[in-house]
Amino acid sequence: MIADSRQDAFSRFYNLYYDRVFRFAFYFLKEEDACREVITNVFLSVWQSRKKMKDVANIETYLYVSTRNESRRFQMHRKNVNTVSLDEVPLQLETYQEASAEEQMITSEMETLLTREVNRLPEKCRVIFLLSREEGLTPKQIAEILSIQESTVRVQLKIAIEKIITALKLHFLE
Repeated sequence: MIADSRQDAFSRFYNLYYDRVFRFAFYFLKEEDACREVITNVFLSVWQSRKKMKDVANIETYLYVSTRNESRRFQMHRKNVNTVSLDEVPLQLETYQEASAEEQMITSEMETLLTREVNRLPEKCRVIFLLSREEGLTPKQIAEILSIQESTVRVQLKIAIEKIITALKLHFLE
């Protein structure tokens, strides 16, 4: 699609992947302006090397790896990495029916707690957890994107889940 050098093809490609790639960059950078800059560089690089894109087996993995690398470059050039507020990256619990006001309040409290606990995880553990739960990627895909072993992904997911469950249990047992 992108390799044919048509700008409308690139626009469709950009629109198709922008949100996912932006979210992924946000896991590392935690700042919207920084993410925009990184994503611009990633898509510019894709456009400049569009002739080679037909040889890429999995374009999503290519974009995630490019975004990870560009995010790391950005962080190295910028010593001051900002933190994210809980309101900026809320995790949402799925609801299947109309909820009462009380249920909505409980769900909102759970989402806030979950977001807080996820943000407390070590960076690598948090990124792996978010890629799995928010992006729906498999451990194999995550391992490929982050250039780590699949077993490491599974261990980090287990650690993340255990830490989150422990924290939530403590909160509700108070």
